[in-house]
Amino acid sequence: MMRKKIERIRNYKDQQDEALRHWLDSLSPQTKLSIVIGVFTVFAGCALFMFGTAIYHLGQYPDRGIEIHHIRHLELHQRQDSINLLKQYYDGTEQESNPVDTCTETGKETETVDGRAAS
Repeated sequence: MMRKKIERIRNYKDQQDEALRHWLDSLSPQTKLSIVIGVFTVFAGCALFMFGTAIYHLGQYPDRGIEIHHIRHLELHQRQDSINLLKQYYDGTEQESNPVDTCTETGKETETVDGRAAS
């Protein structure tokens, strides 16, 4: 059923396309050029009208000055470590990590967060 509707729409589109092509082929090149220039003139006139209207209304309301709004603080979600979900970033607090952390410079074991020495 849907296929029949699509086929009908496609056939209607093809018929309209053929009719438009036949009508445009029957026009002389001078007429085609006149149509293109007319459509361009209408478009250019509308564009210039909108530009002129915008410029005219730009300073029309002097009592309504430019409103300045300050940027509000953006609340960001804290990023969490994908391995250790207890490690928090960007909040300035101590980071809870694995019970045994090794110091990268000396290779010595460090203390855990609760103050006990790691074994």
